[in-house]
Amino acid sequence: MERMKLDRKIVAIVAVAAVVVLITVAVLPGLLNSAEEDNELRIAISSDVNSWYLTAFPDGDARYVWAQVFETLIRLDTNLDMVPGLAESWYSPDNGLTWIFNLTQGVEFHDGSDFNASAVIFSYSDLLSAKQWGILSKINSTVALSDHTVQFNMKSAMALPYYLTHVAWPILSPNAANADGSWNGQVIGTGPFKLEEHVTDQEIRLVRNEGYWGEAPVLERVTFKVVKDATTRVMALKAGDVDMILKPSESDVDDLDDTDGIGVQTKLTTFTDFLQFNTKGDAHNLTTSPFQDLNVRKAVAYAIDTEALVEDLLYGYGEAARGRPYSPCMMFSDPGLPLYSADLDTSNWYMEQSGWEKEDDGYYYKNGTRFQATLMLSNEDAWGPRFNIMADAIQAMLGEAGMDIELVKVPTTTCNAKEASGDFSMIMRTGYFVWGAYPRHFLVHFQFNVYSHYANASYNALVTASDATNDLEVMEEKYLALQQAVIDGLPAFYLVHEYKIVAYRDWVKGYHMTAEDPWLNLNGVSVER
Repeated sequence: MERMKLDRKIVAIVAVAAVVVLITVAVLPGLLNSAEEDNELRIAISSDVNSWYLTAFPDGDARYVWAQVFETLIRLDTNLDMVPGLAESWYSPDNGLTWIFNLTQGVEFHDGSDFNASAVIFSYSDLLSAKQWGILSKINSTVALSDHTVQFNMKSAMALPYYLTHVAWPILSPNAANADGSWNGQVIGTGPFKLEEHVTDQEIRLVRNEGYWGEAPVLERVTFKVVKDATTRVMALKAGDVDMILKPSESDVDDLDDTDGIGVQTKLTTFTDFLQFNTKGDAHNLTTSPFQDLNVRKAVAYAIDTEALVEDLLYGYGEAARGRPYSPCMMFSDPGLPLYSADLDTSNWYMEQSGWEKEDDGYYYKNGTRFQATLMLSNEDAWGPRFNIMADAIQAMLGEAGMDIELVKVPTTTCNAKEASGDFSMIMRTGYFVWGAYPRHFLVHFQFNVYSHYANASYNALVTASDATNDLEVMEEKYLALQQAVIDGLPAFYLVHEYKIVAYRDWVKGYHMTAEDPWLNLNGVSVER
């Protein structure tokens, strides 16, 4: 059995490129200002806050900021179990057709107004982006039973509480809206910190909410500095210009951990990197994808060595997925799921089953036409650095297997447009509906989801059944079946279960990492310079 090894030249090239960046990178303006107060935490993040309102989804690292300003009805603890937040209790009297939430009393928004049922109704109105693009479209209406009791009426049964833990659709004050529902420019949450100033593409300054209803934060201020380049974030941390950095490159972790005065925490998260195939053959697509053929998708799965990706490119900071769609830390993740192992002989067998034959140049041909496909990724994504090196390695692996793969690295808007028109063969992604332990990720391959490029009636039926019950035994049965369906049908090939990585100076005290991403737990954190 032939097992492919990652070409070490790729690793060497990546290492040299990293050194060049380290030598030539310039520190961003304003980064070197010292902390104004001893109890201010300065955090370097990779992307700015693109939205402060419920009509637009907060992209990338914006959600780490939102997690300090806004709160959800239900929270997740360090084990990803649901615990009370702005709702002290909840239940369904009819197996998910309606949900009753008893709200926490004595909570005020940052502007001094009361948190009550009206705020919940506003936050889950039709203005909400998550209702517009489907994830919460099953909410038919939300009504107040009293000032602190709310009823959600569903279009069909749904395990709603699991969905309401995501900081991307928290509770906002109705005072942030104009009469027509548009945003009036105010940022009004109930969280432990409130917005003081936002300088676009530079920094977001938060100040402690002195009237916070929960455990009072120790920190007086939190400043998020937008530093898009991962190497620059590392340099800033080493220089003491910031106190904490999120998402350092895996190649920097060992060095950071060995540096005096710096601590690093890593933890397996719910995020998994994956290659999503364009399997649809309808007129919607601008190009014909070779991945309409299941045999060809399986050939890709056997040609990619995900263990080499983790060990050689990510320095061991991750877990090889080998096709597993759900991270092991998620509910119902099947430890006995049969996974893929890199094997070029098996990959070749599947290609031959579909009439592809290798010629003298080492590539597959059928009817005189060489096998060609594209692998698309955004070069602006917060995960861009890791995606770039992984895409290069995957291109080399598939090339060795006999597949001619063109990498298409484009801005996010171009990537979205190409995906919408079907002008791609594979797209590299991470996450998608995986902010907590509940395996919502199955939705990405549901035929009628905006992100789906897969049409399979039995898969659709499993998706519908799995999310329409609150019976944990029935849920487990359906989700186990869904995982096997992904392994068998390969709407995507799953590469790496991600590690969350946070590095910080030793004067930051009390930080404890959680598996939830994107969430930054600053409860009890202090700065003692």
